[in-house]
Amino acid sequence: MTNPFVVEHNFDQLSATLTGLQHRAEDLTPAMRKIGGLLSDITEEAFESESDPVTGEYWPWLSENYLKRRPNRRNGQMLQASAGGLASSIAVETGDIWAQIGSNKPYAAIHQYGGTDDMAPGPAAIPARPYLGFGESHHDEIVGIIRTYIQG
Repeated sequence: MTNPFVVEHNFDQLSATLTGLQHRAEDLTPAMRKIGGLLSDITEEAFESESDPVTGEYWPWLSENYLKRRPNRRNGQMLQASAGGLASSIAVETGDIWAQIGSNKPYAAIHQYGGTDDMAPGPAAIPARPYLGFGESHHDEIVGIIRTYIQG
C-alpha cells in the first residue's frame, strides 16, 4: 500500500533567509556604530549625573584635603576640572563585531577603579568614580540594536 499523502518542502526561501542572516551577523558594523553611540551617551550621562553608569550610585564626594588644595573645585563637576580633561578625552571605536569606549589619559584608570590605601594621598589614594560601563537597563537596548540590524 502506498502512502496517500505527499509532503513536499521547498527550502529555497528558508535557505536564502538563513544565508542573509548569516551574512548580516558576520559584519555588524552598522549595529556596532549604534552601540558605540549608546556607550558614548551612557558615559556622558555618567559625567553629567556624577554617578556610576552600572549601578546608578553617585560618586563619592571630593575629600576635604583635596578641596583645601583646590578650593575652586567646590562648585564644579567632578572629573571635569580642565577643558582638556577626562570627560573630553573619551573616544569610541567600533569594528565589524565589536565596540569599545575609553580614554587615552594616563589617569583615566585611577578614576574608574580608584586607588588603594597604600598609594600616596592626593592623586592616587582616591575612591573609584566609575564613568565607563553599562547597567542592566542598557542590556536590552544593546540586544535590541543587534536584533534589529540582523532582522533587517
